[in-house]
Amino acid sequence: MSQPKEARTPLSRRSFLRFSAFSGGAALLAACGGATTAPTADGTTAPGATAAPAAAAPPTIAASGGQVTIEWANGWSSAVTQEVLPLIVAEFETANPNIKIQYENPGPTDGYAEGILTRIAGGNPPDIFYMTSTPTEYAARGSLVDISDYMSTAKTAKPDAFFPGPLASCQWQGKTYALPTSAGASAVYTNVQLFKDKGLASDRASLPATWDDAKRISKELTISDGSTITQAGLVPFIGNNWMYPVWMALNGGQLFDVAANKYTVDSENNVQWLDYWVRWLDELYGGNLEALSTAGNWDDAYPDSQFALGKQAMVHTGSWVTTDAQIPFEFEVAKMPVGPGGSKSVTAFYPNWFGIPKGAKHPDEAFLFIEFLATTGWQTWYKFIMDTPAWRGFPPDVLPTKLVEDVGEPKAKDYNTFFAEYLNDSIPMWNSPVESFAQETLNTAVGEVMNKVKSPKAALAEVQAACQARLDEVLKTAA
Repeated sequence: MSQPKEARTPLSRRSFLRFSAFSGGAALLAACGGATTAPTADGTTAPGATAAPAAAAPPTIAASGGQVTIEWANGWSSAVTQEVLPLIVAEFETANPNIKIQYENPGPTDGYAEGILTRIAGGNPPDIFYMTSTPTEYAARGSLVDISDYMSTAKTAKPDAFFPGPLASCQWQGKTYALPTSAGASAVYTNVQLFKDKGLASDRASLPATWDDAKRISKELTISDGSTITQAGLVPFIGNNWMYPVWMALNGGQLFDVAANKYTVDSENNVQWLDYWVRWLDELYGGNLEALSTAGNWDDAYPDSQFALGKQAMVHTGSWVTTDAQIPFEFEVAKMPVGPGGSKSVTAFYPNWFGIPKGAKHPDEAFLFIEFLATTGWQTWYKFIMDTPAWRGFPPDVLPTKLVEDVGEPKAKDYNTFFAEYLNDSIPMWNSPVESFAQETLNTAVGEVMNKVKSPKAALAEVQAACQARLDEVLKTAA
């Protein structure tokens, strides 16, 4: 691996997310640093640009009565991560000479999240930690420091400094408990040559804008030897199940209504979404999910995928793929297609979160560091991988070095602008105090539907009942 995106490499991401929706297994909340299955903050087992303003100066603090050392716990352990993080730390320490960062890297072990919770409960937490579950889950159980007051007086990390969707994933009952450093947006990647071979327009403006268009063009691009699919178009129901909420939103639905503290899984729009997917499977790919899955890896764009092998014309995934997957041919990115019940294209996002645990010894200094990490400090990270910043003020001329090398500066700028601007249309997600439980439950239900075990209506009704019951339980005891 050559980029600091450990859980988005072919091995780790696919080990956690590939086909989990169709096998009944837990879906891991595998955010960028290499999250692994572990007890989550709600006590369950985790499943798995507009023109930017000029960059502000790194945050600084007035000299205190001596040097302070703050402890940063993380689970990232790749070779490149070990190269990049010291650069970020050194930059912060130079600007803040009275603060030292003690970086703890236990690696992506199964006990990472459990260990953090144990330390918080024991009154000996680190000052900062990377979250493998949503901040809302931790906040609901009282495990995080409310940073709302810090943000109100911050130099860079003010509430309006971030894209609303990613920042909302850090909030619970009107307060903010973490900062998002990145928020890789979802999109559809296309193999330009396969489109050209069929005489289809491959420029971004001509790519499918609706589910009907995507299904129609996918049919033109699908090849079968009679019993096996050897080339496919878009296969939306395999892989990247973190994007289920955006498929709902593209059809006018939603997973969770945060204002009402209510799940809305079994809405008519969501039932229509899964009905549409079943018809897609039947009409294009023979109606047998197991046979289609056996025919190839249709779930992302990494080197062992059908997309990377030139046998899949379209795939849905996140912004980091532009640098992380090493796509070996000319590709284009386009917005997510809109369903029959939807009104506009919206995007999902996959964030990194950093927060201050309750009981941290140096919360003031800890906030300054996560502020730096989520704003100006992310420039160092972004040069290594295209993990779209959640900070709206990120300088638009800072580009991932590898992306420029691979596609040239003009195209790199184009991709950069596309993903940054698309975050303005990000949906609310990652915002439930039982997020991990809901994700696992929904993944299992989608698998049952696509394998023709249950109808969309029956399966989503069960998910609705289970998620709302778990949520009501947590709300009774939430901090």
